[in-house]
Amino acid sequence: MTVWIVLGAIVAVLVLISRIRVGGTVEYSRSGTLVHLRAGALRIQVYPPKPKKKSGEKKPKRAKKSAKPQKEEEQPEPKPGGQLDTLKAMLPLVADAAGQLRRKVRVDRLLLDVTAAASDPAMAALSFGGVNAAIGMIWPLLENNFNIGDRRIRTKVDFNLTEPEAYLYASFSLRVGQAVALALRLGIRFLKLWSGRNQEQTKKEAV
Repeated sequence: MTVWIVLGAIVAVLVLISRIRVGGTVEYSRSGTLVHLRAGALRIQVYPPKPKKKSGEKKPKRAKKSAKPQKEEEQPEPKPGGQLDTLKAMLPLVADAAGQLRRKVRVDRLLLDVTAAASDPAMAALSFGGVNAAIGMIWPLLENNFNIGDRRIRTKVDFNLTEPEAYLYASFSLRVGQAVALALRLGIRFLKLWSGRNQEQTKKEAV
């Protein structure tokens, strides 16, 4: 009887934990993808994992910060974008996984900057049209699978780039249980995506 009571208590605690709502941010730039989760004052870097510190290594002392009123929304620093093709490959996987949660993932703020690459003004018009077509493909995926609040989309042309770039920043909130389910679905999908890309890269190098 005692065993069942303990198991029931554990299940009840897990259910309560799974219903706790947490926040987080996702950022895609030239440096790669960066994911943070936030619960109150606690902020955890989920991806990429932080490197483990060597044994005996002392933690650097942090300077005390003066008390400042918290801002309503964190302002990301401007960063150069990453490859647009990579973002286009990842977003359908994220949207499909989130769509299975029936739009329960709330995106409080979404920033999307897409930069077209052009070597001369004549190519600029073609590249700019291609970039806007890409946004036309990306945006419905996001809007149909997430509950999006504030959003900002910008496009521009850079004559120094050789390929189009994209920068994405999103602050979101979801329950712990939803975060676990989303992470499991995305993990499987991303493994398949990177495995396929690695095979294609290996074939190109062999040729």
